[in-house]
Amino acid sequence: MDWKWTITAALPVISLVLGAWLNQLSEGRRDSAALKREQQLRQLDREQTLIDRREAFELTHLAEVNEVLARLFTAALRCHERVQDREPLGEYSDTLMSLNREMAKLKGLIIDDVIRELVTTAHREMNAMSVASAGTWTQVPEVYAHVEAAQEAIAARLRDLYSTGSRPGRELGP
Repeated sequence: MDWKWTITAALPVISLVLGAWLNQLSEGRRDSAALKREQQLRQLDREQTLIDRREAFELTHLAEVNEVLARLFTAALRCHERVQDREPLGEYSDTLMSLNREMAKLKGLIIDDVIRELVTTAHREMNAMSVASAGTWTQVPEVYAHVEAAQEAIAARLRDLYSTGSRPGRELGP
């Protein structure tokens, strides 16, 4: 037998087997890369969903805290006025207690530590003011400053969430 005939007959078979093997290897790598991309996209989607849920919770919650803070200051001021005038607290006491319970629930859920501390301080100062003895009108501006600082911090965070989200360049609002 001639060796040239063997090479001529075997070379197409070897090329066919080698081509099929390389094709399978290439498809395997493509499938693996596609699977990795898909897994990365799913992970990014999960992370984005988590961020969106956190932002939605924070937006809703901060708006509630801000509203209760304003109502609580008004109720505390009314109680303070009654104490200063030596009148019974009456319905204002019930309102103040109800708002205090609501604020106690809400302030623990504030995500931002600085805002939570400002709200806690304002809450504590309002409670102290509401039952302060006669002749202590001087503490009202100080308490109002604490409330105003807390509300400004809440407003700044709400503006940040609505304007850019928690990441630069992300538009949530118009």
